[in-house]
Amino acid sequence: MGCTRGGEPVGFAIPARNPSGPIIGFVGVLPEHRGHGYACELLAEATHLLAGHGAERIKAATDAGNTPMAAAFARAGYPIERARLDLA
Repeated sequence: MGCTRGGEPVGFAIPARNPSGPIIGFVGVLPEHRGHGYACELLAEATHLLAGHGAERIKAATDAGNTPMAAAFARAGYPIERARLDLA
């Protein structure tokens, strides 16, 4: 969980592993704290945690419409490797 310097919670990230390897399972920032760079900080911390446990390649995904999270992934150096289209 990420907090402000004053200890107020701002969000959390879930570093995880699935059958294909290490992943960023989730990054969530509370609505009142969005737009202040916390997603990038949470993503960086989860990435460092996975790398510290030996991950050499980490995957992450977000919905195409979630442009703030896509931008956070881009700033952190996560390349776009593919896109998925769900036809429901």
